[in-house]
Amino acid sequence: MNSITPKLVDIYLATLARCAPDVLVRAHVDASMPRNVVAIGKCAGALLDGVASVHAIEHAFVAMPEGYRPPLTRAEVHLGGHPEMTPASFEAGRALLAFIEKHDDLLFLISGGGSACVEVPLASEEETAKRNRELIASGLPIAAINAERAKLSAMKGGKLRERIRGRCVTLVYSDVATGQLSDVASGPTAGSEMHLIADNSTLVRTAASLVSKPIVLEQQIDGDVEDAAQLLAKAAESLRAGETLIAGGEPTVTVKSTGKGGRTIELALRFAMHARPGLRALFASSDGVDGNSGAAGVHIPAIPTLLDRHRIATALGQSDSMSVVTQVGEPIMIAPTGNNLRDLFLVARD
Repeated sequence: MNSITPKLVDIYLATLARCAPDVLVRAHVDASMPRNVVAIGKCAGALLDGVASVHAIEHAFVAMPEGYRPPLTRAEVHLGGHPEMTPASFEAGRALLAFIEKHDDLLFLISGGGSACVEVPLASEEETAKRNRELIASGLPIAAINAERAKLSAMKGGKLRERIRGRCVTLVYSDVATGQLSDVASGPTAGSEMHLIADNSTLVRTAASLVSKPIVLEQQIDGDVEDAAQLLAKAAESLRAGETLIAGGEPTVTVKSTGKGGRTIELALRFAMHARPGLRALFASSDGVDGNSGAAGVHIPAIPTLLDRHRIATALGQSDSMSVVTQVGEPIMIAPTGNNLRDLFLVARD
């Protein structure tokens, strides 16, 4: 491993540290906000702790996916499923309604992953869980997925807000496109008083502040993963020596089989097949979890000159990107970060 290899990984890890939810949320809390708190999603534990460090909390409820950082703050905690809904998700939904019934004014802390870990279904639990599985594998944009989820839910799409008797304030740590706050966790409190804590643009700007010659791609990269790979490869063509392209977003991947992989690893493989050899790159999720790969993403010390394109194409066709990731780079193996601001993409030319 040469001396420049760790640099992009260092930028990635430093960016995550600066964008930690418990750090950023503190600036968005004021003394007038409700003291009874509901935290939902992957970052629920960290967000609650951040608020508790600057705000006197009376009672707190947390619904979060199993395996993510629990709160240190005293709270009623429920662990649901993710990305699939489980019986525990529906149990968490019933408990959440009971908590809301006991309080008038509520402060909500909403982050990504909340759609699956807590639910109150309008249809049967089995039908709702089945439809959620289908939507996850569909390759649809998150806004379209959430619109469908809301049709089967008694809490999504602002329906939870309708149950709250008093003041409802929502702080959002967003894993969706900028400006679409009501899509986070399928918008259970859409229509309330909402404030943005951070989103993918926060992640990108923070990474740019750590680079000497940043070239920021302003648009968030959504849409099909192959289109995203071609867009990034084209943008990287104009890089000059010492410059680093910085971008973010969340490409969509259609799950075609039961292989092992994730969207950032698939993006890295596709990028490597389009980009010029020698470029350094990193493609990684902000939450440290890329699909079912067990990795956070992939670091590419240098785009290889020779690739087994047939083998890569076969693996991608089987949604098995993890099996061929070492052809282009090194999987980034870290614990779940507690962040959830979509993905970060770095491409550097030495």
